Amino acid sequence: MVLARSLQSASKAVLSQHQRRFFQSTVQNNAKVAVLGAAGGIGQPLSMLCKISPLVDELGCYDVVGTPGVSADLSHIPSKSSITGNLPSASSWPSSENTGLEQALTGADVVVIPAGVPRKPG
Repeated sequence: MVLARSLQSASKAVLSQHQRRFFQSTVQNNAKVAVLGAAGGIGQPLSMLCKISPLVDELGCYDVVGTPGVSADLSHIPSKSSITGNLPSASSWPSSENTGLEQALTGADVVVIPAGVPRKPG
């Protein structure tokens, strides 16, 4: 009887260790962040912080001017995230098909919009 109880408790201990091994979970960090207004005074440092974050796997930058240069500069930062710089389509202004915006937003989990007009005195 004592032997049966000790075997039963030992088998429960082994089973619980075995179950813990199979039911562990890990956090999957596959977040895409889109920054709309990435070439501005707030968008550039914000994009840099997103680029160095270990929680971001892909960074999509969009602005009406200068975004490919910003993304080229940020691509030199050694991190796991990839970066793309998108502009409005160059065919017409105002663009009827904004493929750059579409590319930046496709699959985005987080969208940050620091775009805007700077304050003026008065």
